[in-house]
Amino acid sequence: MRRRAMCWVVALVTATIAGTTLGAGAATADVTVTPGQAVQGDAAKLTFRVTEDRAPAYTTKVELLMPESAPVAETYPMSDPQWAPRMTMRKVDQTLGGIHHGQVTEVVGSIVWTRAGAPPAGSGPAELVVSLGPMPQTDQMTFAVVQTYSDGHVTNWNQPPSAEVPQPDFPAPVLTLAPPAAAPGPTAPAAPGAEPPNSDAAADDADQGIGSLTTGLVVGLILGLTVAAWLYLRRPRSAATGTDRADTPSNGSDGDASSAEPGSDTPAEPAAASNAASGERATSGGRAWRLRE
Repeated sequence: MRRRAMCWVVALVTATIAGTTLGAGAATADVTVTPGQAVQGDAAKLTFRVTEDRAPAYTTKVELLMPESAPVAETYPMSDPQWAPRMTMRKVDQTLGGIHHGQVTEVVGSIVWTRAGAPPAGSGPAELVVSLGPMPQTDQMTFAVVQTYSDGHVTNWNQPPSAEVPQPDFPAPVLTLAPPAAAPGPTAPAAPGAEPPNSDAAADDADQGIGSLTTGLVVGLILGLTVAAWLYLRRPRSAATGTDRADTPSNGSDGDASSAEPGSDTPAEPAAASNAASGERATSGGRAWRLRE
């Protein structure tokens, strides 16, 4: 019974750890933008990745709403054989300097992609590419995406993360905009013993190191539990035995008591009892002559 219970405990712990490790990365449908950062005043090429979670239904239409507070002078959807784009324009209060057209008074307000047909099996999420610029002089751009499925269901990805709700249910894709890099100037010599500034590569290496350490700890824990369970189940089990007989002299005698041989079925006769019997024969009925014999 104990052996079966131990097996169940080990199996439960192993399954829990493995499920936590392997299932931690599982995600529901969402919309992301790649890359997540661009430079103010430069052109950018963004990929909006739209996942799905309503199989067997599939996405038939995707609408991208450009942020009104951060207009972009020129926006062009890239061609895709599975999707047909259509742009809707809107006027802006102030003219914007474009890349190819000089000053513009109208910008793209939204882009609607319509799917040409049912996607092939295993096609994966939709990846819709947009080329745009110059990027506005702001810290970030928050887009809104409307996803329509073949069964008529509509999902609005329009909830920007905030301090109160850092992970909303339907997060909107957010693009961070960095100021242009300053013109390079003379480089001051580094102070003796000063450490070089952290770089993105170092940060990535640190993240990878933490991830590898976590994975190694989890794998080591699983192996340790497995080995411990194997050793527990394989341990030698002692056979049930009777109580051992001690060779302890009775009534303080030191050597007169005899013990039974190992394995013998006949218990040993205590020496004290034998002596007592001899004494009784010697004193009873005045038969002292038996002692002289």
